[in-house]
Amino acid sequence: MTLNESLKTELIESTKTLIQHKSVKAPASGDAPFGEDIKKTLLYMLELGQSMGFKTKNIDNYAGYIEFGEGQEMLGILCHLDVVPEGDGWTYPPFSGTEVNGRIYGRGTLDDKGPAMASLFAMKALKESGFKPNKRVRLILGTDEESGSECMDYYLKHEETPTVAFSPDADFPVIHGEMGIILMKLKKVFVDKVEDGGIKIIHIKGGNAPNMVPDYAEAKLLETTPIKTIVEGFNASKGTSLTYEKEGDYAFVKAYGKSAHGSTPEEGVNAISMLLEFLDLIDLEIGDASNFVRFFNRTIGMTYNGENFGIGLEDDYNKLVLNLGLIDVNEDEGSVVINIRYPITVKESLVRIGIENTVESGGLDIEGWRHVEPLFFEPTHPLVTTLMDVYKNHTGDQNAKPLTIGGGTYARSIPNAIAFGALLPGREDNMHQKDEYILVDDLIQITEIFISAIEALSQS
Repeated sequence: MTLNESLKTELIESTKTLIQHKSVKAPASGDAPFGEDIKKTLLYMLELGQSMGFKTKNIDNYAGYIEFGEGQEMLGILCHLDVVPEGDGWTYPPFSGTEVNGRIYGRGTLDDKGPAMASLFAMKALKESGFKPNKRVRLILGTDEESGSECMDYYLKHEETPTVAFSPDADFPVIHGEMGIILMKLKKVFVDKVEDGGIKIIHIKGGNAPNMVPDYAEAKLLETTPIKTIVEGFNASKGTSLTYEKEGDYAFVKAYGKSAHGSTPEEGVNAISMLLEFLDLIDLEIGDASNFVRFFNRTIGMTYNGENFGIGLEDDYNKLVLNLGLIDVNEDEGSVVINIRYPITVKESLVRIGIENTVESGGLDIEGWRHVEPLFFEPTHPLVTTLMDVYKNHTGDQNAKPLTIGGGTYARSIPNAIAFGALLPGREDNMHQKDEYILVDDLIQITEIFISAIEALSQS
């Protein structure tokens, strides 16, 4: 089934409107567990679904669903409406939904608002065609996927679990495996210091979210010896873009990198790591603060596979991935937040042992350890083969193979769920980056792919 021109126009305009909602997580407020902006975004989608004649339900502003069809069994489509912070340096305003040269720009166009809207319009096209599924079709809308998926935990405690499901929050053709995820904060209280005339760290700050490669970091230093020429030399030798500013006795060194999804750090440039590498070169005041900097430059630096951190693990599917996502250092203490994606067949305990051995040598404490198990389906599993057939029939790519990824999706939340789309092969993956966009033609194509996926999974 293909979309008619009226539905295409409505799909495009509705996607732009959804992008205009700044659904970045904020502190809880009243009946808005993840902030008022996310609540308003959820209400917009539910109202849109209701206007199309679907059954809708708001689950206490943690999540919601849009549903049609009859039957005891249920096909779930798992999407999220929250987005990571926008970061800096956008060509077009990140919450404008600007359409230019066949692209819609904005935070969430790929991750995951565009795919969520494509899923809704796939349901609308089927409903208007008179299609009668054998299962209920439920578009489940979460609001906290980027920060731990508390929304899905709440949904599962209060609502029915789908019989089978897919989540359009990754890549085509089909994702049959997702790596395990570990999130942790490493912290140290600074006790020892020697006033030896060295450069004193006043603060180091950087990063937007643990699962984003940071594109900016800065250090405020009490400059006891000049460092401007060192900054210039560092840039010349490393090809970096550090800047130096002087205000009285204080120097500000700012690092500019390139954002990327935390599961693919090789596609970005980590500004925190860049800054730590520079700071490790200069004459810092001896003590815990400088040791903190030197420890992380030594054990992570510009690497992202955990080799120097004692966790350079891999299996037949993937290598471990490590992203240094956040840093916060002042004169009294320092912390970093690290996001790790570990191979599907590796045990969490093995990763933890390696981490504990490394951080012990740095005198660091581990806080806020969070873990998500890997997800794996054999390539021959019926859910994998069904969706592979849908993809091949639409694209004609008969040589396509199912993939494993480092990213995490809602597919982990429930049994018999898998990630399916929505990034087409060969397209630029700019999720979590500035100037995130989706091609209008791709938005239409993935909607038509989802139509076939819903038909196939709701009829079986």
